[in-house]
Amino acid sequence: MMIERIQREHGYMARLLAILRDKLQLLKVEKSVNYSLIKEIVDYLGSHSEAIHHPKEDIIYRYYIEHYAQEPTIDNLEKEHLQLAEQTQSFLNLIDMILQDAVVPQALFIDQLEAFIETQLHHLELEDKSVLPLINQTFSISDWQKVEAQWTNNEDDPVFGETIAERFSQLARRVRKSNAESI
Repeated sequence: MMIERIQREHGYMARLLAILRDKLQLLKVEKSVNYSLIKEIVDYLGSHSEAIHHPKEDIIYRYYIEHYAQEPTIDNLEKEHLQLAEQTQSFLNLIDMILQDAVVPQALFIDQLEAFIETQLHHLELEDKSVLPLINQTFSISDWQKVEAQWTNNEDDPVFGETIAERFSQLARRVRKSNAESI
């Protein structure tokens, strides 16, 4: 079901944000980090969200508003998705500058990384604790079938799926290594 896929994706995102949080802590104590891995994580979070995750959620949110009620929190989520995309692109540009050996103050990068993590976590928490439970409680089986029928994208996650996208190969190795260590 669509809500289960969204919740699974939220779990993936939370895992990646935890890796970023670890990198943030290293930076705060002036340790070196792998900026290309940070870029892959941010790129994945942005590109997957924009292409797959947020459009899926937006279908659900629009359906809820059209068939049930105007809910200010839900009304604002589609706009919030656009703001997240802008923030992600801006942060990716900063990471690219670093990877191209531009001089970027460490404090600026730390502030931007911290803001990125906090914004992403806040968004996930809002959806997981408020929005999705409300929708799940409200929707009937018929509602879910109608919403599912609107989603025609055949998705294979480029990091967590069967086929790994080349641009995320380092990240996929890191995730698989973490999975093996936790077993």
